Amino acid sequence: MFRRFTTPSDGLTRAQKADSLFRLHPSELSALLEMAWDYRIWESDKPLGHPRRRSDVAGLPDYLLDTLFSSAPPEGNNFFVENRNSFGQTSIAGAPPIIRGTLWDHLIYAYLIENTRAFDIFRRVINEFLHGEKLGVPLASAQHWLRNTEELFFRATPSFSIYSVDSFIRADSGASHRHAYYRMFGMDLNHGKEDGKPYPYIKPDVANREFVSTWEEFLREIWIAITNANNTSGRRDTDDAAIANHARRLHDMLLTRRTNGNLSREEFWYVSMMSWFHLTLEFDSPIVSSLRAEASSEDERLKKVAERVNLPSHGKAFYFFQLADPMSWLLTQIETGIYNDPSAVPALYLPTSAIEPFVRRIIYAWSEATGRNMKVKTSPVSIQS
Repeated sequence: MFRRFTTPSDGLTRAQKADSLFRLHPSELSALLEMAWDYRIWESDKPLGHPRRRSDVAGLPDYLLDTLFSSAPPEGNNFFVENRNSFGQTSIAGAPPIIRGTLWDHLIYAYLIENTRAFDIFRRVINEFLHGEKLGVPLASAQHWLRNTEELFFRATPSFSIYSVDSFIRADSGASHRHAYYRMFGMDLNHGKEDGKPYPYIKPDVANREFVSTWEEFLREIWIAITNANNTSGRRDTDDAAIANHARRLHDMLLTRRTNGNLSREEFWYVSMMSWFHLTLEFDSPIVSSLRAEASSEDERLKKVAERVNLPSHGKAFYFFQLADPMSWLLTQIETGIYNDPSAVPALYLPTSAIEPFVRRIIYAWSEATGRNMKVKTSPVSIQS
């Protein structure tokens, strides 16, 4: 969510808006998240769990949100003024209210960003700055980031907030992340505890264990279609029905885990959490500069930060960052059911489609991240009688 608040606009870059975001008071950041949840897209004709009706769970009551956002903010806090109004209603006299709506990232976004080890690495950064000067003294501008990060992500979340998804029942945040990822994707994170030991958590009895195999067959069929898209003669192996069938299987298994809005609050919080650290690495932010980790890309900055705290980032972090946005978008689209219809499938592979470059990027980055080539069709298994 935090990257959504820093979309470049009005002549301001993402870095400029992010710098303002990092300087907000923790209560303001919390209020923005509450407002985002309150104005989530909600279409009554969609089943609970659908991307356009993720949850019916109430957020803060309107009168409390009005109290949070009605008074004038401190002079010069333009960022808060802009985002206070970015979810809400039109101010044109006589016009009906227009809810712009919030559609947050898919849980796969959180999974991919956490696989880079950014979360664990920055936890160690905060620990080092709080307990000594081994890393030096952080810049004055980085003090805001340090306070906000500790307040938001490394303490018990405020009671009654929409993102309060820890308790005596699920006190271990790291285990909760892994539990959600495994339920939705049948995948664990690619790293355990900081000491290298496996991270203990209770694996759910019911999970989408066929997600990866179905997803990869979906990508392979699309690649075949991409390579055949310009064929005007000869053999053409494109199979729109097969692609649609894989899309339907993905659609069904993902929405089954979301029945009645299941996992929606967890997803909202985990993608918000990981977007904070992703945003931190998207430019030479104050905390990155404090660590003398300036670089030209997210993965290179993360690598340098990791070296400062002796906790290596994942070797495939570049590809996880490359996958996060397009894969989140595509899985959300799949959950709407749009590609269950074979007639909609060509948008995924035709060279004239605006979607096709994003799908190519996913195929390439997934192949590199997993070491499994999505451009090679798997051989059928021969069953001996």
